[in-house]
Amino acid sequence: MKAKTFLISYQPYSNRDERCTIGALVFDNDDKARLHLAFNLRKMRAIDPSCNISAVRDNLRDITDSINESSITWAAFKSGFGAIRFSEAPGFFLYRDLVGYDKQVNTLLALMVEPNKVTNIKERRLNSGLFLELKRTFDQYGWLAKEVNEIDDHKVVAQYPISVKEQLFAEFALKNGKLHIVETIDFRAGIPSVKRLEAQGKALVMDFAKDLNHDTVCTAIVAASDHSEIKASLNVLNKYADRVISVNSSDDMNSFFSEWANLMGRTLPRTPPMHS
Repeated sequence: MKAKTFLISYQPYSNRDERCTIGALVFDNDDKARLHLAFNLRKMRAIDPSCNISAVRDNLRDITDSINESSITWAAFKSGFGAIRFSEAPGFFLYRDLVGYDKQVNTLLALMVEPNKVTNIKERRLNSGLFLELKRTFDQYGWLAKEVNEIDDHKVVAQYPISVKEQLFAEFALKNGKLHIVETIDFRAGIPSVKRLEAQGKALVMDFAKDLNHDTVCTAIVAASDHSEIKASLNVLNKYADRVISVNSSDDMNSFFSEWANLMGRTLPRTPPMHS
């Protein structure tokens, strides 16, 4: 099922750019509107000390109820009212059931309404050498996004949140109709038993992403001195990834970069994509 989303922002002064995103209005598969606001709306007072948060919340609930009673209401309020603004272009997400819907909404709010929380979590993650090599290549190609919401501009987002609540992040993500994610596992250094656990963690991210949207395309990129020594980990990755490729294979990597260049509508640079 597909849901349309409109971000809700608060802009108390029309002659200024000061605004904050406070939630989202989501139209589910039956075109019923659902209101989802940030748990804490105190940031509204940062730009408008006189703001009546309770009144804003109640007004939005009333508007949502009115929209569900008559579609004419949405047409009347779509351009905004008072200090409330809705995003002009809708976003969307896919979901299979109420559990999937809730997960998608939580991710949307964490990304667009509470971005600082996402940033703080990301900063605590440890990155492997392979991850840094791949990120450096995306950056050199001019493909790497600076902000998470640039994924809608067909850019590659590093540490893309799949579920903030469970602290599950895809190392790299690209969206073009479908969500494409990449997980890297660098077996060239580290304790084998720890690396097996890491591979299981990457599999969990891919499984969770596919659970939210079964059309998600998952790629695992591995680096290893001897693939025969990591068979158990490869078996796990092969079960959850749509493909597992080796950074040591120039054919695999060229194919991967060519595919992602095509998804972004870009031309693959002639320089070698990565040095193994």
